[in-house]
Amino acid sequence: MKKYDVIVIGGGHAGCEAAHAAARCGSDTLLVTMKIDSIGQMSCNPAIGGIGKSHLAREVDALDGLICKIADNSALQRRTLNSRKGPAVRATRIQTCRDAYRKNMLKAIQETENLDLLQATVSKLIVKNDIVQGIVIEDGEKIFGFTVVMTVGTFLGGKIHIGDKTFPAGRAGDKASNHLERFFFDYPFAIGRLKTGTPPRIKKKSVNFQKLEIQHSDVSQPCLSYLYDHYQQVPNQIEQIPCHITYTNSKTHEIIQQSKELSPLYNGKISSVGPRYCPSIEDKVEKFQDKNAHQIFLEPETSSDIEIYPNGLSTSLPQKIQHKFLRTINGLEDCVLTQPGYAIEYSYFDPRSLDNTLETKYIKNLFFAGQINGTTGYEEAAAQGILAGINAAQKSRDIEKWCPTRKESYLGVLIDDLVTLGVMEPYRMFTSRAEYRLRLREDNADERLTEKGFEMGVVSKERMDLLREKLKKIRNEKMRLEKIFIKPDSSISVDLEKKLGITLKKTHNLKSLLKMSNVRYEDITKLDCFGMTVNSDIGHLIANNERYSGYLKKQDEEIDILEKQHDLPIQKGINYSEIKGLSNEAVEKLSNIRPKNIGQASRISGITPTIVSLIRIYMKKNNFK
Repeated sequence: MKKYDVIVIGGGHAGCEAAHAAARCGSDTLLVTMKIDSIGQMSCNPAIGGIGKSHLAREVDALDGLICKIADNSALQRRTLNSRKGPAVRATRIQTCRDAYRKNMLKAIQETENLDLLQATVSKLIVKNDIVQGIVIEDGEKIFGFTVVMTVGTFLGGKIHIGDKTFPAGRAGDKASNHLERFFFDYPFAIGRLKTGTPPRIKKKSVNFQKLEIQHSDVSQPCLSYLYDHYQQVPNQIEQIPCHITYTNSKTHEIIQQSKELSPLYNGKISSVGPRYCPSIEDKVEKFQDKNAHQIFLEPETSSDIEIYPNGLSTSLPQKIQHKFLRTINGLEDCVLTQPGYAIEYSYFDPRSLDNTLETKYIKNLFFAGQINGTTGYEEAAAQGILAGINAAQKSRDIEKWCPTRKESYLGVLIDDLVTLGVMEPYRMFTSRAEYRLRLREDNADERLTEKGFEMGVVSKERMDLLREKLKKIRNEKMRLEKIFIKPDSSISVDLEKKLGITLKKTHNLKSLLKMSNVRYEDITKLDCFGMTVNSDIGHLIANNERYSGYLKKQDEEIDILEKQHDLPIQKGINYSEIKGLSNEAVEKLSNIRPKNIGQASRISGITPTIVSLIRIYMKKNNFK
C-alpha cells in the first residue's frame, strides 16, 4: 500500500491550502474529505478579504497559494476598503460567486501534481510512541503517512442550534466528526468549545430592491492576487452584481427582544463563546440598546443570484421568528427564506499545545490548522493551512521547518498570537494586532515572502520570475525619477504650485517629491517634466515607500533594539521550577508553552517584566546560551 508523505484531513480553506502547498513542495500528498463536492465550500459569507484579512490572503498568495487566485476568478464584486486612509490599513474585499469559487477550487486541487483526493470520513489516527503514522477511515481501512495535517473546521463535535432544535452537524447538510474528537481524549490536549453562526438566506425574487441603497463595485476593479494586480495577468471575468444596503429598525429590535429567550444563546443551551467582532443580531440588539438601527448588507451568493446573504443578521432564533423580524426590514417585507440562520458549536484545541510551525507538542508529525486552533474566517484558515502544509512537507523531507516572525508578516503575528496567548474567543485578524503594520502592507507581501517560498520549493520558478520583473521595474522607475529635477524658479515649479499648492525652496527630483504627504504618484505624472515610462503600474509602490521612508527607518531601529532583547533564546530544557521568585502560575504557564525566546515569554498572559528579568538572570547565572 502507498505511504504518503503528507495526509491532510479536511477540504475547507485550510485543508486545500495545506494539501496544495505540500504537493507543490514535491511531497506525495493525500487530501481526505467527507464530500469531494464540498471542497472549497464557503459556509458563511462568500467573500474574501477585508481589514486585516486581505493582508493574510495576500501573504498566502505571495507563497503561491490558492485563495486570492480563486477569489479573483470568481468575483461578483470588487472593493477597496479604507481607501482614504493610509496604505497600512487599506484592504481589498472580493464578493465571490459561491458556486464558481467551489468549482474553481476543486479544479485546482484535482489538477495539482503529487496530490491524491479521497472521499472518506476519518475515525481516528494511527499513533505509535506519540508519533503519528497515518489515519483510519470509517470502514476500518488504514492509510499510512509520515505527517498528518488536521483541518477539520467546525466538524469536530459540531452541533447546530436553531431555536429549540439541536442536532449534530459540521455545517448545514453535513455530519459532524465525533469519533475523531473522542480519539484525542487519551492525550493531554486541552479541548474547548466555541461557537459561530450564519444568517438566514433569502430568495432574491422576494426582495424589493427598488427601496434599497445600491452598492456597486469600485471603478478601479481591484484584485487580490499579485498575478492580476502587480503582475498584469487578467482573471476570468464573470458578471458583476451589486450589493444593497438596508437597516433594522425599532420594530425589528422589539421582536428580537421579546423572543430572545427562544435563542439558544440566551436560554442556556449554548454556553460557548462566539466571535466578538461578528455578533449575532440577538447580541447586537441586547448589547447596543441605544442603537435604533443596524446596517445590513444584502449580498449575492452566486452569479445565478437565486439567494441573497443578509450580512449582519446572524441568528439562531426559531425559523418562524427569523421570518417575522426579517419582514419588518425595509425591502424585505415579503421576503422568503431559503435556509434559516443557525448557530454552530464545535470543539477546538488550545493552540498553546502547538509550536510555531503548527506541529503539536504531544504527537509528533501531527499538525493542526484552521478553526481547530480557535480561529474564525476563511483567510485565517488559509494562512494556517499553507504554513502547516509547508512544514508537514519539510518534516517529511527532514528539512528545517519554518515560520515567519511578527516583523515579517501577518502570518507571523497570527501564529505567535495563537501559540503564545491561546484564545478565549474565536480569533480573527485585524491590522491593529500587528506592531509593524506600516511595513506589512497589502502591496508588498510578495516582496516579503515570495523569495523565501521559492527557496522552500512552495513557490514556482514562474512566480519567482514575475516578482523579479516587478522588482526590476521598481528599481528602473526609481532611478528614472531620481534623474528628473525641478528648480525653484522654473516653469515646472510654477505649475507645481498651481496644481498642488507646493512652493519649492530648493531643487528637488521627482522621487523626493513623493516624500511629501500631499503628493501622489498620479500627481507627478501630470507634470510636463515627467516624460514617458513603461512602469507606471508600480508607481504607487514607490510613492508609499518614499512617503513613509522616515517612519520605516525609525521602525527598523526600534525592531533592532527589541530584537536584541527579545531574540535571546531560552534553552529548550530549562527547568522553570528552579528559578527563584517565580509563582506557581508562572512556572506552569512557562512549562506548558515553552517559549523559544525572551520576546515570546514576555507576550504570555501574566508573565510580567519582573518574571522575564528573573529568567534572564537565571540563564546568565547558569551559562545558558
